[in-house]
Amino acid sequence: MPFAGGRYRFTRSMVEGAPADPGVYALWENEELIYYGRASGNVISIQLALMDHLSGRAGVCTKHATHYGWEISLDPVAREAELLGEYKASFKRLPRCNQGRG
Repeated sequence: MPFAGGRYRFTRSMVEGAPADPGVYALWENEELIYYGRASGNVISIQLALMDHLSGRAGVCTKHATHYGWEISLDPVAREAELLGEYKASFKRLPRCNQGRG
């Protein structure tokens, strides 16, 4: 199933509105999807994971993201794997910032 989350400007004020729930999220740099990630929910929420990317704590690859989206999920690990599998089937590679992670 394709990513169903919306698409929002990747700014602190917009990320503050993201849910404090488990789920998956996507990051775009302009029109290019660059990353799919997950927030398992135990300690890491969608909002906290996005804040880590926004601040640069999650690495340099996603620091130029311009937009994000999210989906609440009861099984973020499985949903992230499904999204990455669909992307790889369509583009014969993983999103740029997921490469080397699986």
